[in-house]
Amino acid sequence: MTVNITKKMLLGACSLVAVSAVAHSEETAADAYVDDAGVEEIVVSAEKTTFANNATDSIMKDQEPDAASVLSVIDNLPGIFVSEGGTFGSDDWSTTLSIRGFTVSLSEQQVGMTIDGLPNGNSNYGGGAKANRYIDSENLARAVVSQGTADIASPSHEALGGTIDFVTSNPFEEQRFWASLSVGENNAQRYFFRYDTGEIASGTRAYLSYSNTTNDAWIGDAGGTTRDHFAAKIVSEQDEWTFTGRLSWDDTHENNYQRISLAQFEEDPDWDRLTDTITGIPYVDQVYRPGWGTLRENWFAYVKAEYEGDSFDFTVAPYYHKNEGRGDWIPPYLVAVTGGDEQSNGTIFGGSAAGSYTYTDSNGTPLAPIEGCTATLTFPYGGGAPANNPACYQTGAIPVGSYRHTHYAKTRIGATADAAYRIGEMNTLRAGIWWERSDRDESRDWHKVIDSMVGIEFDETAYWRQYDRNFITDTFMAYAEDTFEIGDLTLRGGVKKFFVDLERNDNFGNEATQSLESNSDILLSAGAIYNLTDNLEVFAGFSQNFAAIKDGIIEGQASATNPNIPDLEGETADNYDIGFRFSNDWLRATLTGYYIKFNNRITFVSEGDPIGGIDYLEEGEGTYLNVGGIKSKGVEASISADFADYWNIYSSLTINSSEYTETTAEVIEGNKVALAPEFQLVGTLSYFKDGVRAGVSAKHVGERYGDFANTQEMPSFTLVDAWVGYTVDENVIPGIQTIDVSLNVTNLTNKNYLGGGTPGSYFIGADRQVTANLTLKF
Repeated sequence: MTVNITKKMLLGACSLVAVSAVAHSEETAADAYVDDAGVEEIVVSAEKTTFANNATDSIMKDQEPDAASVLSVIDNLPGIFVSEGGTFGSDDWSTTLSIRGFTVSLSEQQVGMTIDGLPNGNSNYGGGAKANRYIDSENLARAVVSQGTADIASPSHEALGGTIDFVTSNPFEEQRFWASLSVGENNAQRYFFRYDTGEIASGTRAYLSYSNTTNDAWIGDAGGTTRDHFAAKIVSEQDEWTFTGRLSWDDTHENNYQRISLAQFEEDPDWDRLTDTITGIPYVDQVYRPGWGTLRENWFAYVKAEYEGDSFDFTVAPYYHKNEGRGDWIPPYLVAVTGGDEQSNGTIFGGSAAGSYTYTDSNGTPLAPIEGCTATLTFPYGGGAPANNPACYQTGAIPVGSYRHTHYAKTRIGATADAAYRIGEMNTLRAGIWWERSDRDESRDWHKVIDSMVGIEFDETAYWRQYDRNFITDTFMAYAEDTFEIGDLTLRGGVKKFFVDLERNDNFGNEATQSLESNSDILLSAGAIYNLTDNLEVFAGFSQNFAAIKDGIIEGQASATNPNIPDLEGETADNYDIGFRFSNDWLRATLTGYYIKFNNRITFVSEGDPIGGIDYLEEGEGTYLNVGGIKSKGVEASISADFADYWNIYSSLTINSSEYTETTAEVIEGNKVALAPEFQLVGTLSYFKDGVRAGVSAKHVGERYGDFANTQEMPSFTLVDAWVGYTVDENVIPGIQTIDVSLNVTNLTNKNYLGGGTPGSYFIGADRQVTANLTLKF
C-alpha cells in the first residue's frame, strides 16, 4: 500500500474548502454556558496555545445518542480515530483509540486521559479506567484533545501521543430535574436522571445524577452489558475562590467481543467467532460469549480549590480512585496443580500446572482418549487435539472445564497543585506538582464448572489460586514554565521531570520483592504564538513527552528462569507542531503540521531476536529492552462555518505517516505502524432553528496495515451517522419546562468494517444502531 501524500493533501484541501463547521467563539478555549432558556450550550474553539489542540462542540454531542460513550464524541476531531466494538461503547475489551500513530488498546497505552484535569489512572484493560467509566454523556461539557505537544501540567505518565481532557459540566444555577429514556436495537435501554439543586447557599449549587444502561450483544443472540452510574458535583464561588467537589461511581458487567483475522473477516464480516449456545463440548464452549466477561467498579472523587487574584492564581486538587474488577474466561480443561499450599477449603495457593485434563469418569478420575483415536474438532482456533473431542472417549465420559477469574483492584490517592504569578502585563511564571501513590493488586483463580454439559455455572470455591501480586507505584512530577508576551508575539518555555518508583510484591511470599526506578530526564517544552492579524495566528511548539515503565515489566521478569529486572529507561517522544489558526464571527480554520520521534520503546525480546543485526541473548532467555522506536509526521486540518443563519458545516482532515525506526522481534524498520490510519476525512452538515436540530456526518478512514510485517491491508471504509431532534421549551404540559425527542442512527448504511485491535487481529466495528430518546425537564 503506497500513500501518495501530495495527492491526498490536495484532495483533503479541496474537501475542506467545500465543507466547514460552526464555531461559536472568537476567543480562546471551549466553554459551556447557560442561555436564557436554561439550556446548556457547548461553545468550542481551539485554545490559544503554542501546540495543536481541538475541542468537541454541541454538534458532535448531538451526533451521538445520549447512551453513547463519551469517547465516541471526539472521533470527528482531526488526528483522532476511535473504535468501539460494542453498542454505545459497551465493551472496554474491544475499545481502541489512535492519535498520530500512538494508541490505546489491549497492548498499548500511549495517550493520556484526564478527568477535569486529573489523572484517570491509566487506560489499560487490567486495572485501568478510560473516561467512559467516569462520565455520562449528559454530564460532559466538552473534551479537549492536545495532540502530541500537550500542556506541561498534564498529570499523566503515558501521554506519549498527547492528552485528552474530559471536562464535566457544572451544576445549573436554577433548580431542575431531568428524566430521560433511550431505547434502541439489540434491546438497548437506558434511564438517566439528574437533579440540579439551584443555589443552595450563596454562590453554591450542586447536582446528582444516575443512569442505568442495558443492551444485548449486537453479534449473535447471547451476552450483553449492564451498567449503573452515579455522579454528584458541587461548585461554590466565593469572591476570589472557587471550590469544586465531584464524586462518580460506575458498576459495569460487559460481555466481550473477540478479535478475528483479516481472512475471517473476509469470510464472514458479521461474526467474531464467539458462540451463542452451550454445546456440552468444553473446547467449543470456550468461545461462548457469556463466559467472556469484564466486570468493573470504579469510585472517583476529588475536591478542588481555585484562587484567582490580581497577579497570583493557585489551584490545589486532591483526589481518590478505587477500582475493582474481574476478567472472565472458560478454559476447556481442569488444571492438574503441583506444589503450592492447600488451604482448609481445598484451594491450592501457588504451585504450577503439571498438566491438564478434559474428561473424567463418574468418580472424577481423569481419562485419556481412546488409544489410536485421531478425530479432532475443527472449531474454534483451527481445532483441538483428540483429547478435546468427545468422540475419542468411551460412552459415559464426563467433560470438565474451568471458569477462570483474573481479579484486578487498585487504589489511588494523589493531588495536583498549580500556581501562576503575573509579573506586570507581559510575563507569567507558572509552576506545579503532581503526586500519586497507586496500590494495585492482581490475582488469578480457577473455578470448576459445575456441569460442562449444561452451562458455565461454577463452584464459588476456587480449586487453584494461581498467583497473587501487588504493585506499588509512587509518582512525583514537578514542572515550571515562563510565558512572555511582546506585542503580538507570545513565547513559552518550560521544564518538567518525573520521579516514578515501582515495587512488586508476591502476596504468596514465594518470590523476592522487585523494585524499579523510572525517573525521566529533565523534559523540555517551548513554543510561540504570533498574531499576524486580529483573526489569524501562527503557532509552533516543541515538547518532550514521557511514559513511565509499566508494572507489567516487573510482572513479566520476576520468574525463576529470569529473576533480574532489566536496566530500562522510560519511553520518550519528541513532538514538534507548527500551524495556523483563523477565526472570525462565522469562520474558523486550523492547519497543523507535526513531526514526532518516539524513542526508547520498550519491547520484549526473545532468544533469537536480532537487535541491530546481533543475536546476543543466551538460549532460553528473554528480556525487555529499550530497542524500539516510531517516527510520525503529518498534517491535520479543520474548517468550520456558520452560513445561511441556521446551517453549519464541519470538516476535518488527517494525513499521517507513522513508521518503525528499528528492527526487533516482529517489527521491521521502515514498516508502517500497525493499525495507524494514514488518511481520514470528516464532513458534517447540521441544521438548528426554533428547537429543531438535524444533521448528517460522514467519516472516511483509508487503508491501514494491520500487522507488523505490513502484509495485511485492512480495507478502507466510510461511516455515515444521521440525527434529528426537537425541543419544546414553552411549558406545553403543566409542570414540564422542556420536552426533547431525538432519533440517532449510527452507521446509517450498515457498513461492514474492521475497527481497532492488536497487530494481526482485529475487532469488527458495530453495525447500524438506531436509538430514540425522550427527555423531560421539570
